[in-house]
Amino acid sequence: MAQTAKTQPSRLTPSPKALQKALVQSAKQAQRLADAFGLTVPTLKPKTPSNTRAAR
Repeated sequence: MAQTAKTQPSRLTPSPKALQKALVQSAKQAQRLADAFGLTVPTLKPKTPSNTRAAR
């Protein structure tokens, strides 16, 4: 019986680490573009250490 896409990791779906890296890169690029045009980019406040996953 053939396996479904749900049971195999897909090469088209990046890992969570890769997604986070892409998100950071995108945010930096958006900030550079906004600075070049004198605009502001809405951002989230950085999480405090007590709110991170490492605090488990």
